[in-house]
Amino acid sequence: MALPENLKEFPDSATLIELAAKATGLDDFGDPRLRQPLDAMVASFKRDAWPKMTPKAREYAVGTLVDYLGSRMKIVADRKRYPEIAKIEVREPWIVIGPPRSGSTLLHTLLSMDPDAIAAPNWVCAEPSPPPKLGEPSPERLAAANARLTKFLDQIPDMRIMHSYFVEEGANALGEDGHEIMIMANTSKGHWYYYAIDGYIDYLLSSDHSAALDFHREFLQHVQWGQPGKHWALKAADHLVWLRNLHARYPDARLLWTHRDLAQLFGSVASVFVTARGISAPVPQEARKGLAKQAIELERRIFHHGMKAREELGEDRFCDVAYHDMIVDPFTTMQRIYARFGREVSPEFAANIREWVRQNPQTKHGVHKHSPEDFGLDAEVINRQFAAYTERFGFGFGIRPPLTV
Repeated sequence: MALPENLKEFPDSATLIELAAKATGLDDFGDPRLRQPLDAMVASFKRDAWPKMTPKAREYAVGTLVDYLGSRMKIVADRKRYPEIAKIEVREPWIVIGPPRSGSTLLHTLLSMDPDAIAAPNWVCAEPSPPPKLGEPSPERLAAANARLTKFLDQIPDMRIMHSYFVEEGANALGEDGHEIMIMANTSKGHWYYYAIDGYIDYLLSSDHSAALDFHREFLQHVQWGQPGKHWALKAADHLVWLRNLHARYPDARLLWTHRDLAQLFGSVASVFVTARGISAPVPQEARKGLAKQAIELERRIFHHGMKAREELGEDRFCDVAYHDMIVDPFTTMQRIYARFGREVSPEFAANIREWVRQNPQTKHGVHKHSPEDFGLDAEVINRQFAAYTERFGFGFGIRPPLTV
C-alpha cells in the first residue's frame, strides 16, 4: 500500500479512509458511529504521539491503521454479498477478560481445544475476506497474513519470546479480540502499548463502546457462518474496559477473569510495555521506570472499571481462574471452569488438553525474563493502590491464595 511521501503529520480520518478505499477498491466504511473512535485515535496521534515517533514508526503506524480500516471494509462488503451472515446467532460465548500476563492466553488456548468451540486464527483477522465458510485460505492469503505478522515482530523481536506461540504457529495462532478484532473498530488499548496516545486512552475509559461491540458481533457472525452448534472461545484484556457493553451485547456469555500474583503480573506487564514502546523510538534505560509506572496506572484504572461493572452485573456469568492453578494442573482447572457453568469436559477435549500440555512446556521458546525490581515496582505502594482488588480476590503484590485445583 502506497502512503503519502514524507509524512509531515499524522493523516486525518478522511485521508486514512481514502487510503483504505484505494487499497481495497471498496467505499463503505460501515457503521458511521465508528468514526468517533477513529477521530479520537487520530487526534491523540497528532497531539500526543507523533513528535515522539521515528520516521519508520510513523510509516508503520499509519500503514497499520489503514490495513485495519481496509479489513473492516472487506467485512462490510461480504455482509452485503452474503446477507445470510447477518442471521447467524452468537450464543453463549466463553470470554477470557483477565488483565494481560495473567494467563489469559493460556486459558484461551485451552478453551479453543474443545471440539465444540470456535476460535478465530490470526490469519482470518488479518485477511478476513472471503468468509472462512467459502473454503480454505489460499496460499497467497496465508502468506499475506504471515507477512503482516512478521513485519510486526520484526519491529520488536523480543515479542517472539513474550508471545512465543507466534514462533511455530505464525498466522495460525489464535487471534485476540482486543488487538485483532476490536482494533478494526479503532477501539483497543493495543496501540497505546506502542505509541504514546494518552488522550485516546482517556477516551477509551470514558466512552460508550456499543458500536464497537456491534462490529465485534458482526465479525463473529462472519467467521461462525457455516459452523452451527458451536460456541465461541474469545479473549481480550481490553474487555474489562467495556465490560458493561460486552455484557449487554452477549448477556449469556461465560466471563472468565484470570488472576495472578501482582508482582509477577506487573513485572511482566512492565517488561512487555517497555519493549513494545520500542516501536515508536528507542527507550532509554532511565525511562524504563517511568513507563512501567504508566502501565501500572492504566491497569489500576482498568481494574477499577472492571470491578465496578462486575458489582453492577452480578456474579452469575463470572468465573475466577488463577494463573497458578492453570500452570500446576490445567486439566483439573478446566474441569472446574466447565462445572461452574454446568458443562463437562468431553473425552476428546480432555485428550486435546493433555496432548497440548505435553508438547508445549512453558519455556519452549525461551524465558521471558523480568523482575519487578528492574522497573522500580514497590510492593507496599501497589498493594495500597490495588487494595480493593486484593481484598476482593486475594491477589496482591507477592500475595496469592492457595491453589484451588
